[in-house]
Amino acid sequence: MTHHDSQAIGQRLTLCAALFAVAYAAQTVSPVMLFYTFDLRLSTTDLTLFFTVYAAGLMAAFLAGGPLSDRYGRKAIVAPSTGVLALTVVALLGAALWGKPMILAARFLQGLASGAVFTVGTVWLRELAGEVGARRASMLASGVMASGFAVGPFVSGILVQWLPWPRILSFLIALVLVSGAAAAVRTLPETVAGHGAARIRIGLPPGTAAGFLWFLAPCGLLVYTFTMLSLVAFPIQLGKAGFGQVYFILGLSAMLVQGFAAFAALQAFRLGPAGAGCLAGLCGAAGCALGYLAVQPGGWPWVIPASAAIGLANGLSLAAGVAVSDTLAPPDRRGALISMFYLVVYAGYSSPTALSLLWGRQTMERSGTLIALGVFALAVTAVLATGGRMAVRRHGARRAAPENG
Repeated sequence: MTHHDSQAIGQRLTLCAALFAVAYAAQTVSPVMLFYTFDLRLSTTDLTLFFTVYAAGLMAAFLAGGPLSDRYGRKAIVAPSTGVLALTVVALLGAALWGKPMILAARFLQGLASGAVFTVGTVWLRELAGEVGARRASMLASGVMASGFAVGPFVSGILVQWLPWPRILSFLIALVLVSGAAAAVRTLPETVAGHGAARIRIGLPPGTAAGFLWFLAPCGLLVYTFTMLSLVAFPIQLGKAGFGQVYFILGLSAMLVQGFAAFAALQAFRLGPAGAGCLAGLCGAAGCALGYLAVQPGGWPWVIPASAAIGLANGLSLAAGVAVSDTLAPPDRRGALISMFYLVVYAGYSSPTALSLLWGRQTMERSGTLIALGVFALAVTAVLATGGRMAVRRHGARRAAPENG
């Protein structure tokens, strides 16, 4: 192995570590948000809003972050965003003093900064790996972020459930990790040569509409719509059923979801995008059915297989969507298309609030919601198995034609 090869590997590992730290910080706050809901005597709807405003910040970052990085460079977006993220963690530390408004503001800014790192960092890692390793690097980015999403809430759930200073310890660990990531990414090289397009281009690149509509959009909805059950529905409904360790079960469920998501993201490479997307829908439906059993009185052990199935749905759908985004778009519009995909992904993150607005404030407290989401998963699977699979094959045939010609 040459010095250049060793240096390139070191750069990719550094960026992976930064993606892990940001993902850890993004989800380690989840048990604390549940604690704030009880401690400040807020409603379940308020809890869903803490996740929704975070998703709003993410979606704003996804909409503009990718195109801005196409224009100004990956490092120019990721480096300052990690610094802002460290400041939002500090703001969340003060949320107990300033209450709900501070939580909402800090969560929005956290989403804004995290979203820029997630979407642009994924493209940056892919470009650091070069054309030969691009697809595997995209899968690796999904797996690394899922690992951070897994470890963060599990550690935080233990700290909040059984250790003193439940408002402080989780955020201090996140602050150390994010501060380290902010310093590390500044050492990495830029991969965008000069300036890109003369103007910022937001939206779907030409020729990608069918693939987005039939594959990327439904696949994106599978990522977090069911994952949110582990962060909101499971702990709330288990508490109503008489289970006492709700902070720990939130952390355990989130860890299982994201742990299996990390495993699935790495395995999706073998299945191919179309197969991974369809299997993700089936796993989402299975997770909802098992979750219905989990929230019945005395049924909490079912959280384990339910979370595992939901995690498989998360990882398979995210990895499949990232891989298809990477192949659909031309090199100078990759950031824009993956931003549009992540926009749909985190629309699913807002699903608890959307469902509460449609079906009432107690929607996430009712076990029937799990059954309805299971039916939704089967419907999305049908779309991916028909129109989605055809769209992916059609694009593959178009790409092969010029090469053969």
